[in-house]
Amino acid sequence: MKGVRDKVYSAWKAGKPPSPAIGTLGIRVRSIEESRAVLEMDVNEHLHNLSGTMHGGVMVDIADAAMGIAVASTLKPDEDMTTIELNVSFMRPHVKGRLVAEGMIAKRGRRIAFTEAILTNVKKEIVAKCSGTWLIMSV
Repeated sequence: MKGVRDKVYSAWKAGKPPSPAIGTLGIRVRSIEESRAVLEMDVNEHLHNLSGTMHGGVMVDIADAAMGIAVASTLKPDEDMTTIELNVSFMRPHVKGRLVAEGMIAKRGRRIAFTEAILTNVKKEIVAKCSGTWLIMSV
């Protein structure tokens, strides 16, 4: 049986989303390195809130996915992980176009990983910052 890390890398190399949720939202994995992942998505009206800007929950989804893949890149075959806390700061609205999320591990212990994600638009302006805490479990 493949571990989470192998599943993530296999999906990425095959050009497929690592999870159904990521695929549904149109999130693509641009790159994965040890402790780091870069994801992107194209934002249009179908992802807007009632104010006509990108829904904050979708921003959290891409940030969570980027941080999760960064954590997955460090897992052993017998480990799994789950988000136990997220904190997000929305800095400017995003209406349309490419959104990039760079997720990285700030510190990883044996059972807990602390992560950060920065979301930027095509002008390289920071749209949101997110921090997350992950529980690493033996399976």
